[in-house]
Amino acid sequence: MTTTAAPGTPGSPGTEPEMTGPLFRPGRIGSMTLRNRFVQAPIFTQFATTWGEVDQRLIEYHRARARGGVGLIITENTSVDWELGRTVGHPMRIDHDRFRAGLTELVEAVHDEGAKIAVQLHHTGRQNSQGNTERNEPPIAPTADITSAFGTAPRAILEAEIPGLIDLYAQGARRARDAGFDAVEIHGAHGYLPSQFLSPRTNRRTDRWGGTLENRARFALELVRAVRAQVGDTFPVMYRLSVEEPYEGGLSLEDGLAFCEMLAPMVDALDITAGNYDTAMTLLPMVPPGSLLGYAKAVKERVSIPVIGVGRLTWLLDDLDKAVGDEELDFVSLGRSQLADPDTVVKTARGEPDRVRRCLAVNECVSRWMFNGQRTRCVINPALGQEKRAADARRPAAVRRRVLVAGAGPAGCEAALLAAQRGHDVEVVERGTRVGGQLHAWGAASTFRAEIANLVDFYEGELRRAGVAVRLGTDVGSVDLEGYDHVLLATGSEAADAQDGIDAVAMLDARVAPDAAEVTVFGETETALFAALWLAEQGRRTTLISPVEGVGVDSNDMEAGHLAERFAELGGVVLTSTPDPGGPGVVRATPRRPSGVLEGAVDGRRVRAVGSRLRGGRMYEATQSGFWAAAEIG
Repeated sequence: MTTTAAPGTPGSPGTEPEMTGPLFRPGRIGSMTLRNRFVQAPIFTQFATTWGEVDQRLIEYHRARARGGVGLIITENTSVDWELGRTVGHPMRIDHDRFRAGLTELVEAVHDEGAKIAVQLHHTGRQNSQGNTERNEPPIAPTADITSAFGTAPRAILEAEIPGLIDLYAQGARRARDAGFDAVEIHGAHGYLPSQFLSPRTNRRTDRWGGTLENRARFALELVRAVRAQVGDTFPVMYRLSVEEPYEGGLSLEDGLAFCEMLAPMVDALDITAGNYDTAMTLLPMVPPGSLLGYAKAVKERVSIPVIGVGRLTWLLDDLDKAVGDEELDFVSLGRSQLADPDTVVKTARGEPDRVRRCLAVNECVSRWMFNGQRTRCVINPALGQEKRAADARRPAAVRRRVLVAGAGPAGCEAALLAAQRGHDVEVVERGTRVGGQLHAWGAASTFRAEIANLVDFYEGELRRAGVAVRLGTDVGSVDLEGYDHVLLATGSEAADAQDGIDAVAMLDARVAPDAAEVTVFGETETALFAALWLAEQGRRTTLISPVEGVGVDSNDMEAGHLAERFAELGGVVLTSTPDPGGPGVVRATPRRPSGVLEGAVDGRRVRAVGSRLRGGRMYEATQSGFWAAAEIG
């Protein structure tokens, strides 16, 4: 990838980089010309209002990502049927003309930053719950009683209802065009309504809308025709498709590719993914990057229109630059990575990929918050969803202060970076020999090891660039605090269990396993899962004992499930609701307590506790607390 660095702050106006590789050259989708080949994937943020309206939070979120360099933004799943087909939480809506004002403001904000924007037209179909419908009705689907991950049995759609459902999409497309959007995308992926008609698992109809592939494809094809009738032949129409459903009875890859050939003459681009929420680990992979890319390349071999690929691709940009140049695909879609760092594209284009906050793929954004009806957040980006407030926080301080940060974990690094960015003189002292704190323990097991190592490198590099003085191997207790205007104690947590045993965090940090063939890990935490997995990877026969019903209970369900599955693959045994076995050889990973270092010096003003020491929790709480504490330094 050939790039030329340009001066200026990433994402700031007037510092457009010189983009020379194929990924950074303009591309076309129908009549729409994009400044490069990067697309922001549709990501459900829940930043709309309770009633689905666009507000300033949603606008500023999109503005930041348009400023960050992508060529096209595709909005999150925007509801065409608020009564029966909206997703759980706070989605955008486009089911009535009265929403045009907010939608138009969103479009203008993105256009002001040089990007294009498409709206994604969405209907949940069966992937909904009865409690989420406007009149407490069952969700609808091609066939009754085939439940989804959302757990409510749907009723069957009557044939007489189908034209009305199709018209909901068509009218949504008309409103999108009238609001100034550059394109529309029909959400036919991830198990939503059009894909329910296409899939033989969820469509068992015996009328002309079910049975053969041609009949199962009829709903989607008629939907596209209706959209075209509203927006015209030159307005770009894209289609997002799960080209395979990797479970028994689901859409086969062969049928998915054949459907792409049916669609290609009717749409301007295909946005290719796989799976649905019954196979959530497929569509939200935590596995090595590029797991979905083969699907896009397979589609590209069958169609002549542009194809968009997705799947943790920020780790593969050099390969993708070649793939675009070789016409193996046309556009690269960035999803969760855009939550972690909206400036990914512009930083990469400047030859500064090491300055990108790369997504860890731990799925806190999805499983901890989105799936629980909360606004999307990111464990490593404190500004997500608070873009305007964060921009204000980064403004230079009125008075330059001397700031001491104790602890170089995520909280300490975030605090030091923001304080230095605001113009303060910042010094970090760290008891250990490396920047990163407990990140080193979390990165011991192979799962997320590369991601955690990259984050540590990111912090080290950013601290150096910011001019922060970092003193390793230094205990804050040996430092004279009187020479500092502000002291932030980001010293994290410590083992709370007074019993004999091996502290899991210390073991993982040192990468030294017990000298025994069989090892027991005791604890219900995420750390217990990491410790058990790492020990199994070291060849130890490992048993994980939890005192409660689950394991990794302070983690999100997807991460806990992923770690537990990998542990089981290595022969690990899990026992839940089991008492503490005790003994000096047991690796202990029960909940930790806040660090008490210099507790007597904390006054809440000049000397403050921050991070997990203050808030408890894990990485999200640490990064949030560190960043916003530094924002308050006057």
